[in-house]
Amino acid sequence: MSHRAPWECTFAKEQRSRCLPGKKPRTDHKYFEVLSLCILQAGLSWASVRRSWPRYRSAFLNFEIAKLARATPAALLRRPGALRNRKKVAALVVNAQEFERIRAEHGTFARYLRTVKSDKDACTILQERFRHVGPYTAEFYLHSVGRSVYGS
Repeated sequence: MSHRAPWECTFAKEQRSRCLPGKKPRTDHKYFEVLSLCILQAGLSWASVRRSWPRYRSAFLNFEIAKLARATPAALLRRPGALRNRKKVAALVVNAQEFERIRAEHGTFARYLRTVKSDKDACTILQERFRHVGPYTAEFYLHSVGRSVYGS
């Protein structure tokens, strides 16, 4: 049975035909929320993340880019329901700030992403611009926002 990324998706290369690319987000907010999901999920089970997602959403200011960009990791870590991984929480703040810079430069994150033609280049750029994004997270993110990295 196939499903759409990001929920339920292990994105294991040998199982990629079972996980269809996610739907392209309609807003910068959704692009950012999916990036945050990819970062927060790394190293955790999908079941745990799914159960905790409403708490994470609340703890991390509903992933509102402007609010997170002004927040401090210390303040976020004190919020009820927050994931207690300092590096991941700090990455959310830095990445929200980077999203704001990209929006200032390109108008929208979607417009920025469209300027990057190849998936390989997109993976490299995501790793360079965003914190806590390695090769696997970059590929998974692109897959989750509708860019079929492996042609699934």
